[in-house]
Amino acid sequence: MAKSLKAKLAGLSERQISQLEHLGFDSNRQRRPLPPLQTLVAFESAARSLSFTQAATELNLTQPAISQQVKILEGRLDVALFQRSNNRIRLTEAGESFAAIVAGLLDQLSESVEEISRAGNRTTLTVSLLPSFASTWFSARIGRFQSLHPEIDLIILSTIAKTGFGQEEADVAVRWGAGGAAGLFEEKLLDEEHILAASPAVAAQIAPDSSIEALHSLPFLHDTAHTEWQRVIEANGGESRNFENGLYFGDSSATLNALVSGHGVGVVRDVLANQYLRDGRLVRLPFASVKGPFSYYFLCPTHRLEQPAVQAFRSWLKTEIESP
Repeated sequence: MAKSLKAKLAGLSERQISQLEHLGFDSNRQRRPLPPLQTLVAFESAARSLSFTQAATELNLTQPAISQQVKILEGRLDVALFQRSNNRIRLTEAGESFAAIVAGLLDQLSESVEEISRAGNRTTLTVSLLPSFASTWFSARIGRFQSLHPEIDLIILSTIAKTGFGQEEADVAVRWGAGGAAGLFEEKLLDEEHILAASPAVAAQIAPDSSIEALHSLPFLHDTAHTEWQRVIEANGGESRNFENGLYFGDSSATLNALVSGHGVGVVRDVLANQYLRDGRLVRLPFASVKGPFSYYFLCPTHRLEQPAVQAFRSWLKTEIESP
């Protein structure tokens, strides 16, 4: 990587070198160290979009943080890189020249990192998942991905926070929502239904021809992540207000585990309950289901879509979804 960077610098013209020197850079790094990498990344993003706000979104930072990083860089270089007026920014002449150089060097650095990774024959892919999805559908299947792609090391970020695709953040994500993510590649993976379920022991207490009202005799478990349980009750001819008593869980995984443990009946999302239903820990009760308002989506920055590890992970997800 050092050799490729040196070669890049060696390939600069005298005019480009003079521009670097004018901006405060010195080929002898012992006498003048480079600015922090994060200031260069923030500057390059802001220069490309001509917007601190868009740069903040891209790097999963706040707009003031981007502005501060740029100010630090301008202070280190002792030169203005942007002209600011009426909440708009534009590059100065020095900023335009420097932006082209920084973009090239960051690209070279990224390529060098990929070359080193390929040389080691291993790739790391960082995946952002919602905790409920990670601990149910995903964890039940991940062993098959490892078997298919032992050369890819997965780092799983389990979080409900907004997906970040900035520096050192997720490469890809699976999110639950209405879709329509701006500025990203988005692909629908799964729709879901809300179903009534219980453990085999609890289900055995319910006659096959029972009405929904017959469930009154059993504790009712609620998942506060959704209110579709009300629609399920009403779709089966019941009054949802008659089922308001019982246990309330703020986590879908906790709701599922309580049902598996035999603590009552409840409405669950079939995607999350899928493995429990397949292995017999839960039983789907003979009542009508309701389609959920949200779906699961695969997300990634467009420029990463063609990366081999991203393609492998996306293909594996789709294969798992298509499997019975």
